[in-house]
Amino acid sequence: MSGEFSGQVAVVTGGAKGIGRAIALALAREGSNLVLVGRDRTALDEACGEIAALGRRAHGVAADLTVPAEVERIAAAVRGEFTGRVDVIVTAAGRRDHENKPVGELDLAHFDDVMRGNLNGTLLPIRAVLPFMKTGRCGKVVALSGIYGLKGQARHAGTCASKWAVEGLVRVLALELGPFNINVNAVCPGYVDGPRSAAGMARAAAQRGIDAQQMRSELEQATALKRLSTAEDVANAVLFLAGERARNITGRDLIVDGGWML
Repeated sequence: MSGEFSGQVAVVTGGAKGIGRAIALALAREGSNLVLVGRDRTALDEACGEIAALGRRAHGVAADLTVPAEVERIAAAVRGEFTGRVDVIVTAAGRRDHENKPVGELDLAHFDDVMRGNLNGTLLPIRAVLPFMKTGRCGKVVALSGIYGLKGQARHAGTCASKWAVEGLVRVLALELGPFNINVNAVCPGYVDGPRSAAGMARAAAQRGIDAQQMRSELEQATALKRLSTAEDVANAVLFLAGERARNITGRDLIVDGGWML
């Protein structure tokens, strides 16, 4: 542990589970206090307990990130728990596109839900904490996008469209917030080992009529390193972009995919 984030305050959406939880714990190990945001109060309490065990302060906010009135709870927590200080925000929450259908067969309600979850779920929490960062005239914004925000993929219209929108938002924010000494970047994971990706592989395998292990093997072999990423791999990328070693990087993408995009 370097203690690089000692005394800082980080907001992590989706911070109670999966990749978001790994990011929150990585920040806590490096000294940061946390505001965690998610919809599952039990999971939030458990994650806050883990962070407290590391000797850091943590506050959980239960909110639907697509509802502006609920997102305001983040700002209220920052003011009430940390006197209006935010050094880092990581937007790790998002929606998965489970339909895996061509555009002509999309359920538009599902498509809209994915768009709102990934785009509004990134925009609204960032907007909620910007006044604190602007006042401090410093900060790091790290949005989790994905490899489908950089390339097209058949049968993944919801994911691709929403993640490309996040990529556009990152670039706009980088330009707008640069004068306030605020960096804005994206981490773009590929397939990340874990329950959610396993479920997605199982669905894709079933549609192709193969078993899930074959599907996993194909994905691994498609990477240069012949392995999937882990949540910790993604967390390490976030730590870099949220730290001072990335002080002159903004509006950019850091791909964590084992070489799948090469």
